[in-house]
Amino acid sequence: IPIYLLHSPVHWRPIEYWIESAARCKRKGLLDTMGLSNCDANQVRRAVAAGDKYGIDIVLNQVHYSLLDYNSPALQEMQRVCQELNVRVVGFSPIGQGLLTDGLTTESFQSNRPAKMYRLKLEDIQPLRSCVRELATKYKKSMAQIALQWCICHDVLPLVGCRTLRQAQDSLGAATGDWCLEPDDVAKLDALALQRSNLQSKGWKRSIFVSLFGIIMIICRTMDAIGFGMVKQAKA
Repeated sequence: IPIYLLHSPVHWRPIEYWIESAARCKRKGLLDTMGLSNCDANQVRRAVAAGDKYGIDIVLNQVHYSLLDYNSPALQEMQRVCQELNVRVVGFSPIGQGLLTDGLTTESFQSNRPAKMYRLKLEDIQPLRSCVRELATKYKKSMAQIALQWCICHDVLPLVGCRTLRQAQDSLGAATGDWCLEPDDVAKLDALALQRSNLQSKGWKRSIFVSLFGIIMIICRTMDAIGFGMVKQAKA
């Protein structure tokens, strides 16, 4: 495995435990490097220190990164630390699952997951959307391409989910061709960006989720141990 990602820093065991375990797997030839996901600045520091100690490189941190959360102090601190420690930031949901695209409607906004997660109202993002739309006209690009190019200008690798060939082609157009956002335009977007980062979300909510998942895993393993939950082929 070229890069193995630790999906969330919220576990019963400290992050150093998982880094040490990954280093053991590396020595066995099972993986090469390790990545993080949803880790804040302090967790990145701890992970890199543990990687140095146990002998495995921490190469990336995958986080929610877009114009919806850029002005979050926690997000910006995390990015500074990643730059200092040579950890690449990979941004998922860079177009807010449609919030920063041409196709957003009142109906689609109502069912938009990031909008619900961050408790956004449509008017909260209208100034930002207006600026993105203005720049899309200026550069003759789509709103999504402007949002993705903005990520690239901040040295973030945008991770885009595409459902159609057209969406894939549009996403590629953000990083290909002889164009990029001018610094003044990047600054305009920076000023209008929101600060709704999930790195600022309350840890106890994520802890509850992990605890419930852990209980389910204990039940499943107990069923396996007493002969339930496994098909005969799996037992063999």
